[in-house]
Amino acid sequence: MEGNWTENRAVFAAQDRRKTEPVRSEKPAEKSPEPPGREELPPKGPPVYTAAPAARPQKRPAGTMTTVLGVLFLAAIGYGAVLAGSMDADTAGALEQITRGYLAGRAESSFWDIAFRTFLSSLMLAGGVFLCGFSAVGQPFSVFFLLFRGMGLGMSMAHFYLSFDGKGILLALLLLLPAGALSGYALLLGCRESVRLSNRFFRAMTRGEALSSRSFQVYGVKFAILLLMLAAASLLDAGCAELCELLL
Repeated sequence: MEGNWTENRAVFAAQDRRKTEPVRSEKPAEKSPEPPGREELPPKGPPVYTAAPAARPQKRPAGTMTTVLGVLFLAAIGYGAVLAGSMDADTAGALEQITRGYLAGRAESSFWDIAFRTFLSSLMLAGGVFLCGFSAVGQPFSVFFLLFRGMGLGMSMAHFYLSFDGKGILLALLLLLPAGALSGYALLLGCRESVRLSNRFFRAMTRGEALSSRSFQVYGVKFAILLLMLAAASLLDAGCAELCELLL
């Protein structure tokens, strides 16, 4: 009996010890965060080389060619004025007779006759500039037509001033300057487009660049607009002639 009591007592003591001991969780131990800078890096492979993008050719500003042609046109007007002032007496006399006949013919012509003749003379220059655009070497010829128009305008204005004194200034301002400025600007824009198309033909011949049909369509549309500008300049010229006849 004493032995059994001793065994039971040992069992009860063991059970009491289990109850008082803290329960240990069997969760896996969490890994401590690694210090910054020690993250696992992907395995290094062979270096990958990427081709650098090809450098695009820098385009000139759109207004550069227009500015250059405008300067040339103004220089041609100035040169024509100087040329008119340096003529000898015989040439100046012959030119004066032509000018007086020109004024007399305008005085006898109707509004639409003046407009038609002015438009026809401008159309001849514009047609020459238009055809030069279809040549790979048409650039200098296009510029020549523009300079020819500028020299003619400058000579006419200077001759009006030299032949009619103070009245010639008013004639030049009314008869020549408004229509001449508008038609000259239209011809300048046509010269610019002609030079651009000529450059495309030149690159097609020398570098083998393809010419798209859209280029010709845009070229034709722009010249159609320029013809409308020339028509407006012709009407302005006829109107100025009528006004000049009333005032003078």
